[in-house]
Amino acid sequence: MSPDPPQRHDLGDVRRARNRDFDLSRPPKSYPEAMARPDAHVWRAAMQREKESLDNMKAFRVTALPLGRKAIGVRWVFDFKYDEKGQRIFGKEKARLVAQGFTQRPEDFGETYAPVAKMTTIRAILAWAACKDHLIFQFDVKTAFLHARNHHPVYCRQIPGYLLDDTSLVLEVLVALYGLRQSAFKWYQLFMSLLLVLGLIRCEADHGLFYGYWSSSPDPSIPMPAGGKPLVLVVPIHVDDGLGVTNSEPLYKWFISQLQKHVQVIDLGPCSRFLSVSIIRDRASRRLWFSSHLYISELLDDWHMSDCKPSQTPFLSNVLNHKAPHGVKDCPLNALPDISDTDLKPLYQCLVGCLLYLTVSARPDIAFYVMWLGQFAANPDRAHFRLAKHVLHYLAGMRTLALCFGAPSPQTPDSLRGFLQNVGCSDADWASNNDRRSISGYCFFFCGSLISWSAVKQKSIALSSTEAEYYTMTHAFREAIWIRLLFSTLGFPLPKPFPLLSDNQAALKLSASHSISSRSKHIDI
Repeated sequence: MSPDPPQRHDLGDVRRARNRDFDLSRPPKSYPEAMARPDAHVWRAAMQREKESLDNMKAFRVTALPLGRKAIGVRWVFDFKYDEKGQRIFGKEKARLVAQGFTQRPEDFGETYAPVAKMTTIRAILAWAACKDHLIFQFDVKTAFLHARNHHPVYCRQIPGYLLDDTSLVLEVLVALYGLRQSAFKWYQLFMSLLLVLGLIRCEADHGLFYGYWSSSPDPSIPMPAGGKPLVLVVPIHVDDGLGVTNSEPLYKWFISQLQKHVQVIDLGPCSRFLSVSIIRDRASRRLWFSSHLYISELLDDWHMSDCKPSQTPFLSNVLNHKAPHGVKDCPLNALPDISDTDLKPLYQCLVGCLLYLTVSARPDIAFYVMWLGQFAANPDRAHFRLAKHVLHYLAGMRTLALCFGAPSPQTPDSLRGFLQNVGCSDADWASNNDRRSISGYCFFFCGSLISWSAVKQKSIALSSTEAEYYTMTHAFREAIWIRLLFSTLGFPLPKPFPLLSDNQAALKLSASHSISSRSKHIDI
């Protein structure tokens, strides 16, 4: 079945789109645009692959709309597929049919929350794997949500490009279609049940993490490790992507083969990129680098700043003004002439959101600055946007800076090697903002690797620097208790008690500088 001509009211959209100039280096933003572009045949083929997948999964049933029910809309979403080096894979373009779940009514869904593994959990597991020299594999589930059945009656309009002769009919959604409010929850419930049947245990500290230890082989094809050690498999999942960290490759192959009996799992082999972060290993020295350089390059391309002048600092120090209402000096009226007043707010929020993901995933060096920028997301002005773009100038010059996990760097002083194995550090300023609220910050090390960090504005006004420190310690202790629970559940080494240092201690200052210098490295790309 090939895509039908668009509906009558869509035809004008396609004709208008044909009069535009398209940037073929970017995927189309809508179905009319995809059909009007010179590479329309590429996206027709991608749509056809998705339609065949939907048919194979028996995703829809043609029916009349019941009385009193409302049909929700569906639309096509397009994207390119990239390899581990960030290069586009031609012929693998993706077209996904998604439901406009924001129009669902309460009777259309039930539970909606679906956990994913925290980035702190993933970094801790990678640090542990680097030290133990465990194998790190990656897998992906093809059309994951479509494997889960939808138990709430939901009806959608006909698929753009695949219209029926009778336009009054609708489609009953029988699977957890992408975009439905309940789809992520349904998929998580299905995948969790498959993992539990295989003998894995859900981590109660992070419900996006599953682990298994076997003192005897679960299958005759899996030999036990030498030295009487148990078989180990740790699986953090993020929706339909997952890692398999193990001390036995046959165990991982058995794990994948068992999953493939129920869902379409693709074994991607040794992990080189997970959640847009590159993983670079040197197993001989038991070290691993966690780098976001490809994501930064893509971000710079999106903002047309690939050739911008690099900066050595994330902020322009001469534009900050804590006495001003917005904490920054007024920007010249002719600044950012390519951005209209109407687009300023959504574009600023988009940029800060991208920077926030960078901060959470692999770049602690911009944590404070992104937190500061996020304060003005509801009502930014051009001065804030100018500072946000200056962070991109800094990232352009520091894009190859990477976190190092595993064995301590040769640059680390001997006096700090033992100290940085498992330690948390916290600090606070006092009333540094014009609203008199202080900033809390912490960082935690595991096996000599920085795995968790934070920089947030306190919710209450501290009346003294001592009170600000107490707020910060509370913020850090919450993370320390959670890390302790995570490590004790997984059986990771953990000192008792967990050391936590705060304010004005020499070790704190050393570790703070250590987190972005000796524990980071410019990698070759």
